[in-house]
Amino acid sequence: MQTNELHSTKAALASFFDAQQPQPSLCEIRRGIEREVVRTTPHGALSSQDHPAALGSALTHPFITTDFAEAQIELVTPALHDRNATFSSLATLHHFVADKLPANEFLWGASMPPALPADENIAIANYGSSNTGQLKRRYREGLANRYGKRMQLISGIHYNFSLPTAFWQALHRHTRSTKPLEAFISERYFHLIRNVMRHGWVVPYLFGASPAVDQSYVKNKKHFLKQWDNATYYLPWATSLRLSNMGYTSSEQSRFPVRFDSKEAYLSDLCHALTQPSECYTHLNAEQQLNSSVLQLENELYGSVRPKIVSDELRPLYAMCHHGVQYIELRSLDNNPYLPLGIDETQSHFLDVFLTYCALAPSPVLTDEERRIIVQRQELVATEGRRPGLTLPTVNGNIALTKLGKDLLDGMSIIADQFDLAMTTDIHQASINREYAKFEDSTLTPSAQILSDMAAGNLSFQALTQRQSLQHMRTHSQFSAEVAEIDKLHRLAAESLIKQADMETQLDIAFDDFVAQKNNLQCDCETQGAIA
Repeated sequence: MQTNELHSTKAALASFFDAQQPQPSLCEIRRGIEREVVRTTPHGALSSQDHPAALGSALTHPFITTDFAEAQIELVTPALHDRNATFSSLATLHHFVADKLPANEFLWGASMPPALPADENIAIANYGSSNTGQLKRRYREGLANRYGKRMQLISGIHYNFSLPTAFWQALHRHTRSTKPLEAFISERYFHLIRNVMRHGWVVPYLFGASPAVDQSYVKNKKHFLKQWDNATYYLPWATSLRLSNMGYTSSEQSRFPVRFDSKEAYLSDLCHALTQPSECYTHLNAEQQLNSSVLQLENELYGSVRPKIVSDELRPLYAMCHHGVQYIELRSLDNNPYLPLGIDETQSHFLDVFLTYCALAPSPVLTDEERRIIVQRQELVATEGRRPGLTLPTVNGNIALTKLGKDLLDGMSIIADQFDLAMTTDIHQASINREYAKFEDSTLTPSAQILSDMAAGNLSFQALTQRQSLQHMRTHSQFSAEVAEIDKLHRLAAESLIKQADMETQLDIAFDDFVAQKNNLQCDCETQGAIA
């Protein structure tokens, strides 16, 4: 960011807060966390056991499910105003799971997978015999056939974030928008998303925690990684191989870019990807995927951030068309193997400030050139982010990563001050200062710490992660969860199993017909009714 742009942005932010006084609304931000984590054996290999029945049904439990693989648990907190309650909920879920795991199993603390067996021995998640359960399974079969099972075993953290209506009302007044509030809110969420794409490289630099992988991940695969030891490959300046071209990416999707200029542009491009047959997938038969489109379902769209809406009646495309955007999902967070929950409250403070800044800072439409620059920038930060003297491409030419980062945090500091004023604290500004120090000294980043500890202990990636994961399992087991919350999770587990059984006995349509209905997508979503 150039100096005049920075001053202009800071002045505009100060004007909004001085004129509209929206600080109280910052206390009403909702945030939720989804954490993917793999179950492993005592030796750090992928578990071959089924999802524990004591955890309930992975199909119908609201907070404990599975992601791609049967051994890949996903823990989901509700969206709450109270940050302490959010992290208490996440810790309680970990405690409950740790108590119900088979003997000697533990939760793998890193984003990149543990030691993986041959693909045929990686079990795709099983959701039972209901049409919905079979569809979830078929979708995952498609993911396996399109991208390979190893890539799907990469885990991460999704940070769900929504600003309250009162905040949007204040901004609506301040900008003198003539749009209805609901349309304005959706517009500003896409505004926020474009800025996350612009500035989001800061997330892997500051919080990336996957500079190394187990050798089994790259077995029989061309790669550019260096060998650490017989069990590990790495890159010396990497921050997040998970976010690099070695990680969770799709070259086919990149041929069909989705615009974030507006709700209408986004839905048009998304629907095109959902209905456009891909030459890469037409050779797969009907039992190997849901369909041959670029995207089988909306959730297959990769990226660092997504607009989201919750609806029990409408599929996501139609729900967003009719009701707009409710929140955003930040998807670029690695599991930090040094943190029991993979993320902590200090990181959450920073993310709230960052995302609010993205909602308020100028956010012009992304040109094709800027899109290309963003992709280049992310790959550079993911693979070389800590390299001394690294410069990053921008629309204004190459600029030192450290300058870009410091300027960004300088602009964010105004937002941090407003958060602290609203909550009578100094924790948000402290979070900015903590991350600012990482631009002064990259050895403070998690990715650098991981490689340093591997070197100091002569450890492989697997050995270091296993050591940390075992420590975290003791933390999970010893967590003092509220009895009422544990009782609730027991009740939900039992109820979810009953609900799945009921779904399996109430099949009113053949599965092939069910899939055909799901695949019958109309891009004129304004005219569509309820299709879940």
